[in-house]
Amino acid sequence: MNYDTTEVDRLSGTTETQRTANFRWLSQQGEQTKIEAAKLQTDLIRQARRIAGQIMTPEFAYAMHALALVKMVWMETAQQRKGVKLSDDEFAKVQEIRIDRIKSKKRKKSSPKKTVIRVRFYQLIGTLREKGLSWREISDYISTHHKISLAHSYIRETFNELTAEKEKAGL
Repeated sequence: MNYDTTEVDRLSGTTETQRTANFRWLSQQGEQTKIEAAKLQTDLIRQARRIAGQIMTPEFAYAMHALALVKMVWMETAQQRKGVKLSDDEFAKVQEIRIDRIKSKKRKKSSPKKTVIRVRFYQLIGTLREKGLSWREISDYISTHHKISLAHSYIRETFNELTAEKEKAGL
């Protein structure tokens, strides 16, 4: 890969450091804000192609994405700067971004035991269930042969949840 980053600098009016900071900002946003960034990027691409007849290159698309982020970050931080007034629409959009960020922070912690069941024991549990073992017997089997203590009810709940996820994914 040999892309021209000077072209990205020129088109977006940003430096690599600024782009890195803006992409870090985007990574902390919620899904709705990320989609809004993609929408703004698409709008910028259409405008540039309509006005200047810009040819679509990877550098151009990346530069427009960087420019969209510059605009979004500027709008969110505008209230902190002197003499900058946001319109009602811009203020509402900033509020939506902030609310989306708060909503996106609600993440479930992954359980270490659930990960162990998913990675190491899912296939084994399925095989043991096919052979007619009860959940208690599976718990005893894992405890005896693998030296990991898992409650039979937790094994059942987790196995059923993982099976449902797998079926939903079509695997």
